[in-house]
Amino acid sequence: MEIHFEERDGRGRWYGTPEGSEEEAEMSFSRSNATLILVDHTFVPPPVRGQGLAAALAKAAVAHARREGWKIVPVCPFLKAEAQRHRDWADVIED
Repeated sequence: MEIHFEERDGRGRWYGTPEGSEEEAEMSFSRSNATLILVDHTFVPPPVRGQGLAAALAKAAVAHARREGWKIVPVCPFLKAEAQRHRDWADVIED
């Protein structure tokens, strides 16, 4: 799945359309300030769950945050759990 990014009016997301699905997978966020975002939701369409797509979205978010100098507050339960498993993300994850 190719992952894209968009942001408008203080809200944004990483998203893509997985092969075998008509629905998009996405990880959404709201911006708190210029360098802080709150990731609030992750969605993967039911027919393509279990293929690592949510993890791919999380990795894209972390890589983007590193490039831009952002910090991420993981409000979404999925990203919060992933952040606990990936201690190497500590440079961009805010608790």
